[in-house]
Amino acid sequence: MRRMIIAMAAGAALTPAAALADAREDVIAGVTRCAALTDDRQWLDCYYGAAQPLRAQLGLSPAPQAQIQLLANQSRTASAALPNTTARAAVRTGPPPMPKRSGIFTVFSGADLVNNAPLSAYDFKNGAFIVTLNDGQVWAQTEEDAIKRPVRWRQPANSMRVSISQGAMGTFNLVVGDENRSYKVKRIR
Repeated sequence: MRRMIIAMAAGAALTPAAALADAREDVIAGVTRCAALTDDRQWLDCYYGAAQPLRAQLGLSPAPQAQIQLLANQSRTASAALPNTTARAAVRTGPPPMPKRSGIFTVFSGADLVNNAPLSAYDFKNGAFIVTLNDGQVWAQTEEDAIKRPVRWRQPANSMRVSISQGAMGTFNLVVGDENRSYKVKRIR
């Protein structure tokens, strides 16, 4: 009797890993079926419904019936919609993230952050320029550079293009069009 209990305990110890893998596979299969949904709220409800096999395996409270039903309504061949959903998720609104500071060992200039980008506006404040790119980035000339290199642009902003690269010691350089001079700038948005 004792050997039988030990054998059952050993078998039970090995079984959850296989059962857990099956539940995980079921969840992944369900999530791929949810990918066809374009509404974020419906997709999330479907995602929660897809997790039901693992929730049951772990003894957690079941997902609401509406979420499970939403998953059941999705076609088993809906996984073809994955690339479309992935592409939709990559779309970002607003300007790109702020540039990261270089490490302590990066002393010399780095790669271009902005290459030949059109301006949407420029303005002057306390003798320094502030430029706004079409993607929403806003860069301002540093105070020290404004004293050394004052700017008096007259052309419309939409006719100007700028390139911005990382300079030495964590600074940034802005070049307007084909000009041979660069201006020290800092990103403010």
